[in-house]
Amino acid sequence: MSVANLSMKGEQKPGPTGVPYVTPLKDLCVRVVSQNFEERPHFGRLPDIFVRKIIEGLDIDLPLELVGTVIHDENYWKRRCCARWKNCQVTGHGISWKQLYFERNVENAMERYDPQTTEINALKRLFAFSKKFVRSVCITQLPSHLDLQLLFDNMASCLTSLSLTYGMMNVGMDYDRSLFGMKLSDCRSLAKALERTETLTYLNLSGNLLDDEKVRMVASGLVDNLSVTHLNLSHNKIADRGVRALAKLLDSKSVIGMLELADNQVHTEGGRALARALRANHSLLALNLRLNRIGDEGGRALCDVLRSNTSLQRLNLGANELSHLTALSLAALIGTNSTVLDIDVTSNNFGPEGGKQIREALEDNRTVRKIDLRLCNIGTDHETAIMELVKAHGAGIDFNQMGHAGYTIHHR
Repeated sequence: MSVANLSMKGEQKPGPTGVPYVTPLKDLCVRVVSQNFEERPHFGRLPDIFVRKIIEGLDIDLPLELVGTVIHDENYWKRRCCARWKNCQVTGHGISWKQLYFERNVENAMERYDPQTTEINALKRLFAFSKKFVRSVCITQLPSHLDLQLLFDNMASCLTSLSLTYGMMNVGMDYDRSLFGMKLSDCRSLAKALERTETLTYLNLSGNLLDDEKVRMVASGLVDNLSVTHLNLSHNKIADRGVRALAKLLDSKSVIGMLELADNQVHTEGGRALARALRANHSLLALNLRLNRIGDEGGRALCDVLRSNTSLQRLNLGANELSHLTALSLAALIGTNSTVLDIDVTSNNFGPEGGKQIREALEDNRTVRKIDLRLCNIGTDHETAIMELVKAHGAGIDFNQMGHAGYTIHHR
């Protein structure tokens, strides 16, 4: 379309003064550049004010490979995001609309990939082009059981966060048990990929029906890994054998700072294995064993080892079938350790005697900023006294904003 044609369309009927309005030439030029941007994708030496106007007029359906390298304006990417998805939040995407678009586009492509209808080379091209803009990938379903090495072949040097859930959304009456959970082949593929990554810091495999054999396979890929600092394996079927494999990762060379094993099948031996590992470990800042069954022997072993530990800040042993025997060890931990800040032991049966011991230990402790003893049967008097003691310790401190020595605790 020529400028001359646009000029005629830009003319309007005479106004009240009898003088017709003619669209300025610069506006016509901006319109022409916007409408033909796919053929000539560059701005030359135009001033920023005209570049912004051209971008405002760009179609949001332009090829991604075209605009990805040329358009950096956040307003354009916000328009594309909001037109394609609902409830877009840039918080988990580097506070960038462009990063959000590329990350969700990759996620959608992986979740909807069907080897019978989609060419694998098309997916490879998408990964190769998107790697410059993708840092975090969160997969909520993966029915194709795509080989994860395909993702890491292109993004091993840029991916920092990976969340995987092997399932199927909105299955309705087509439910099939085999669609849910990681297979051993998936774990093997991930393990090989983890051996190569140097930038991945957060790995979330929660809710994937991981058992001991599968988690041992994943752990084999983390033996020499020096990048993953936050490992979330909650809501699986990991028992003592699997925990022993994970405990071997927590040696003196470990960089894992946060380990989440909530809602698994960890018993006494698993608790003991973690306790032995923590004797030489100096990296772990947070350990979550909520909703397991480590019992008093496992609980006491952990508390006894942590008395001399100088790194762990957060400990969660909620709902682990602990009694007043573990409460005594916990009291000894509180009385000697000056590193632990946050303790959660809810839903255990400490009884009044256990509550008394913990209360007395807190009277001499000035470090603990938060302790949760709800549903521990320690009595209202002890609960109130402990709450007041901890409140005095944490005066002026908002623990929820403290984080873990630089570790990001917000993930998608």
